[in-house]
Amino acid sequence: MAGTLDEYKRLFREATIADQMKLFRLHLGFYLVFNIIWLGLYYMGNIAIDPGWAIWYSPLGWGLLVVVHYWFYVRGADSLCRLREEEVEGRMR
Repeated sequence: MAGTLDEYKRLFREATIADQMKLFRLHLGFYLVFNIIWLGLYYMGNIAIDPGWAIWYSPLGWGLLVVVHYWFYVRGADSLCRLREEEVEGRMR
């Protein structure tokens, strides 16, 4: 079954977005598991961090990276695919 080039590009973009969403879910899962354990250990008294507010560096910093990951690689996956397509098509000329 032969399809058009535009159909191929559309399907490729959809597959790329789906792959990026899977990676984002994995990233989010690691973030949640690690930080729940991290905060749980702190609040149970098993680890001591001085000053106390420094315990929030990991959840806030990593949380920001999770948001950036979503913003650029999931939400922006279609745009990234289009940019790559334009780059490859420009090299072919």
